[in-house]
Amino acid sequence: MKNCYLCQGSLGHKFVTVERDWNGKKIIIENVPAEVCEQCGESFFDAETTMKMEKIKKAAVYPQERTISIPVSVRKFDSLPIA
Repeated sequence: MKNCYLCQGSLGHKFVTVERDWNGKKIIIENVPAEVCEQCGESFFDAETTMKMEKIKKAAVYPQERTISIPVSVRKFDSLPIA
C-alpha cells in the first residue's frame, strides 16, 4: 500500500466526485477512481485518470446539465455584534 505524499497516511482505492471549473461553469465528474488518504482525505489521481478528466471537462457542452440545490447560510460580516 502506498503512503500519502502530504501526511504519509495510508492510501486506499475509492471512487470520488470531482468538481472542476470550466468557462465559468462548475463541472461535477462522478465516480472518478482515486487513491484517497485515510488520514487527511486528500485524493490523488494517476496520469490516465487526470487526462480523462481534462477531456471530459473540455468536451462539456452541457447537454447533460441538471440543476441541483445546495443549501447555504449567508451572513454579512458586520451583522454580528462584537462581544
